[in-house]
Amino acid sequence: MNKRLLAVAVLLLAALLWWRLDVDALHAAIEQQTARLQGADLQAKGVSLSLMHGIGLRLDTVTFHAPRLSMQAGHVDISIHLLPLLFGKIEMGTLDIHDAHVKLDGDALAALSVSFASLPFERVHMNRATIDDADGHAQLENLQLDVRNIGSDREALWELSARQSGYALQGHGQLAFRAGAVMSGFGKLKLKSIPASLLTTVAPAMLTQWLSHQNQRLTGGLTLDITRHHGWSLFGEVEAQAGDATDGDDQQPVRLRGKISHPAAGELVWHDSFIHLQDRAVIALDGHCLSGKCESRMDARNVPVGAWFKLLPKTVALPRTLAGNTRLTAMLRWQGDIWQASGSLGLNQLSFHHGQQRLSLPAMRLAVSDLHGNKEGWRGQARVSFPHPGGEIRLQAKSGGYAGTQRQTEGWQLKLEPEELADGVWQPLGNLLLSCLKLSPELAGSGPLRAEVVLQQQPDHALLLLDFDTVDATVRYGKQWLKPGGLAGRCRTSIGWDAVISQPKSVQLDQCVLGQSQLAYLEYHQGQYTDRVQFSGLQLDLNSLNDKQLALPVWLQLYRGRIEGEGELGWKHDTGALADATGQWNLQQLGTPEWQLSGSLSARDGVMNSSHLQVSGSLGQAEFKGSFRLPTHRGWVDVLSGHLDWQAMPALPALWPDLHLNGKLYRMHVSIAGYQWQDIEADYRFVDGKFKLEHGKVGFAGGELETDGLLLAAAEGTLRIDGKIRARDLQLEQMPWLHQWLQAGMTGKAQANIELKGVLPATDLADWRRSNGDVTIYSGSWTPQQAAPNEGDKPAANNSTPLAEFRKLAFRFRVQEQFSEISGINLLSHGNRYRGSALIATTDGAISGVLSGKSSHVIDGTWPYPHWQSQ
Repeated sequence: MNKRLLAVAVLLLAALLWWRLDVDALHAAIEQQTARLQGADLQAKGVSLSLMHGIGLRLDTVTFHAPRLSMQAGHVDISIHLLPLLFGKIEMGTLDIHDAHVKLDGDALAALSVSFASLPFERVHMNRATIDDADGHAQLENLQLDVRNIGSDREALWELSARQSGYALQGHGQLAFRAGAVMSGFGKLKLKSIPASLLTTVAPAMLTQWLSHQNQRLTGGLTLDITRHHGWSLFGEVEAQAGDATDGDDQQPVRLRGKISHPAAGELVWHDSFIHLQDRAVIALDGHCLSGKCESRMDARNVPVGAWFKLLPKTVALPRTLAGNTRLTAMLRWQGDIWQASGSLGLNQLSFHHGQQRLSLPAMRLAVSDLHGNKEGWRGQARVSFPHPGGEIRLQAKSGGYAGTQRQTEGWQLKLEPEELADGVWQPLGNLLLSCLKLSPELAGSGPLRAEVVLQQQPDHALLLLDFDTVDATVRYGKQWLKPGGLAGRCRTSIGWDAVISQPKSVQLDQCVLGQSQLAYLEYHQGQYTDRVQFSGLQLDLNSLNDKQLALPVWLQLYRGRIEGEGELGWKHDTGALADATGQWNLQQLGTPEWQLSGSLSARDGVMNSSHLQVSGSLGQAEFKGSFRLPTHRGWVDVLSGHLDWQAMPALPALWPDLHLNGKLYRMHVSIAGYQWQDIEADYRFVDGKFKLEHGKVGFAGGELETDGLLLAAAEGTLRIDGKIRARDLQLEQMPWLHQWLQAGMTGKAQANIELKGVLPATDLADWRRSNGDVTIYSGSWTPQQAAPNEGDKPAANNSTPLAEFRKLAFRFRVQEQFSEISGINLLSHGNRYRGSALIATTDGAISGVLSGKSSHVIDGTWPYPHWQSQ
């Protein structure tokens, strides 16, 4: 009987349950209970009955929206309690969410902690969830969340974990609700290499932007204390390691400890908070945020100066070897993108390295009265004081895009305005500046000076502005230059260069004075192929500067004299040769010990002009007038008078292989290969290192030479001659080269009409091939200087040859390939007349010939030792 009653009851219960298990009705009831959450909306594309773990519903492709939260899940399982369901009441047990993507906005967690008490579930479990940021990028992945004992008057327990390659997050705690409100809460969090940027999804809204720009990874433990009215506190200790750490100081972790509280909406408080750096370096923080307005005090001690580098613009190229300790007290205030700071920074034991050299810097203190900025840039001012040796500098700095300037947020500007830089201050600070500019820090000296400095830096360009007065200081830069104390030295300077190289690309000088030298203005610019410099008001007295023991750059030490004027010059990168010039200059003995220029010089569009220019030096001296075009290396120059040593001239063709000159020579005296060419008057052309005289008259050897076309080319101690010459009244005794060539002393007065093709000094007949002409010598003599070198080839005694003394000697000569022919000899000696001819072999110098007259003579021997035999 009892078994029958039990069976009937089970059948009735099953029928009742089947009647109650209306999937659509259950789904509608769940949506209705969920909708009681203000602004919540739950939707699913598929709903089915689930009997896997009791009675429940399976929702597929679920979308859930609530204020500050949205979720998309692959599927959701909802368990339903059986007994209430039999009595027509739907009570849900566990909400099991799988493969969800959750987006949190702002202070969503604080609001959700209250909403949890109103959930129609006793337990919420999330499996393999991902929390995305507002842009849909995954932040926390593989999240497991379990919240149990949910209810408006219960103590809910929660556990969470998130594991991904490279990081892990674990936590557990409780939330106590009374009448649906959070009364208290507690939790423990353990972080392992969590990227700080991932915390943007769970942090207060006022911290999300700051966290999104952090690349540190956090490891440590935190304790969470939750209070009424959405408030919470977080305290503990974590270690921050740079996420992109490389070898070097960046690998040093930073230890954070302290307490941060969120007592109410829009309020954040931190106190007893410390940042521990390496060794004994520590930064203490104390501050708060209220309604978006924040302020914090900072007290930093024993912090290495390099630790502050990351706060500087990327374009600030401080030496990476800069070392020392700092002591900072500061107050920071900010609201959104607008911020302001003030404080004091002390720097001690400062030094930096250049190569193997360690350079020390003086102790200093920066008193920052105002430092403020926004997202466009920043601006600040401070005073830098030096306890020893004293002195103060006013400092101003701003970024490139601040205060209405062109937006270049990566650039910055620094301005230093000292009243006077004391001895012991300007030297190390100057070397630090040089090192920042990738220049060798070799500045030294003594005494005080005044200098205003403005430095502007961009990623690809930098500009340095200097306004200095060094009259009382001795200033030295390496071995390149030295300005002694007591010598006036002041200038306003602007130097620009590409950031990747140390060579200046542009230079501007204004109102410069150095001793008795002055410069009103100069501007230099480096172009792609040429460099250009423009200047005015130049008065450069190199003699005075050298007398004052001023050590100038090596290239300028060679020069002496004075130059005044203004102009513009351009020269080529590859050769350094002037390519263009415009201006007017007055030169006074300007040049090197080898040569000096005096006179006026003007230029226009690359054409140099002078009505009177004097050149003097080891080459000789001369006065010129003319015009020369720099780009084409062509011009005309008249030599008014002068004396020139041709052999001492530099090899002009090597410098200007296409140099072309023409003009006239007046009263010119030239020494060529040891021979004097006097009172030259001629038209000339100078082409490719060769000098051609036309329509010329030249005083030579006491007589005169005339030519309509004579080509001269000097090279390595020799002079090549090519052309026709008419000689008149040449004194043979004034031609020592002829005596040396003939190995005989000669006297007499010569007349000639010859064509020369050869080299002076003459050493071999072969050097004069194709030379020919007619020669007549009056009242002459031939006196051999020594015996013939070959035995038996002895010349006759002086009084036994017709040439020993003669009244007239005329002949015609022709130098050919195989031999030299001397024909038409007409000799009048001691009242006797001789006629004849002779041949001289070009290869071995063998002589053969006959002179016939009152008596006959056979001529033989070896050139230049003729042997006479009477017949």
